[in-house]
Amino acid sequence: MGYSDQATSRLRRPRGEPRAYDFRRPVRLAREHAHLLRVAMQTFSRQATTVLTTSLRVVCSVSNPKIEELSYDEYLGQMPETSVCAVITLEPLPGKALFTLDLPTALSMIDHQLGGPGDEQQPERPLTDIEQALIRHLMVRVLRELAYALEPIAKVNPQLLTLESDARFVQAAASTDPVVNARMDITVGGSSHECSICLPFAMLQPALEEIVRSSESGDRARIRRQAAEMTQRRLADVEVDVQVRFASLQLPSQDVGRLRVGDVLYLGHRTTAPLAVTSATTSGSTIFAHAVPGSSGRKLAVLIVPDP
Repeated sequence: MGYSDQATSRLRRPRGEPRAYDFRRPVRLAREHAHLLRVAMQTFSRQATTVLTTSLRVVCSVSNPKIEELSYDEYLGQMPETSVCAVITLEPLPGKALFTLDLPTALSMIDHQLGGPGDEQQPERPLTDIEQALIRHLMVRVLRELAYALEPIAKVNPQLLTLESDARFVQAAASTDPVVNARMDITVGGSSHECSICLPFAMLQPALEEIVRSSESGDRARIRRQAAEMTQRRLADVEVDVQVRFASLQLPSQDVGRLRVGDVLYLGHRTTAPLAVTSATTSGSTIFAHAVPGSSGRKLAVLIVPDP
């Protein structure tokens, strides 16, 4: 009796597509962490929708939250040139977070607050003092809902510190530090744009790890520990090509073509300078130590020394 086509298709289910992994930037946001944050942002979206609709007296919605992990420099590269960035603290969590709206959305909100139509076409100019006071009052009301949304993760007290016209002027983290960016679609009347909440990973890490530790049973923790130990043992057996190099030298192509046996090349590497110990990677070579040359018995050897 043969298999049906449906059963055969299940048996031959294709595997997932491979994904690139950069070992220089390990993924820090675990799957359970991302799930917790996604649920929190969904709660915030629902609460913010109610606050904006009642405050602006027009149909508004905040929806479709997306959680992504970026470096702070990558996050700033996604920001529009003209925006309204609220710098906030989430005490007792350390550091600063950012809540960013693009400028047309902020001006449309202000227009609705003052009884205007809130047209999508808004002037490209900085906010006046009165407009900053209006949008600040609205953001304070919205950020109160962030405390309610994050309550399953940590009890926080959001405080708006300042408003900036460009998120790139705010140094909430180092350029290479990981941040969690929650992007959401925001609709005010008939215009739709995007807003985002940027949370440095260092701010969230203690609270997220505490939740995971408290939710894990003894058996689950043991399984995870055994899997981690097995992975470390397997990685310890992986052979890595290691090279010891002098400083590189650049020559014109005509000089390279005239090289003959017996020619001497001046390397420019000082005798007091250590050599570079490198490992080969797909993108080049990485220097991970320095050494001085020597010998061990009848073989050449190097002695690892502190970085110069």
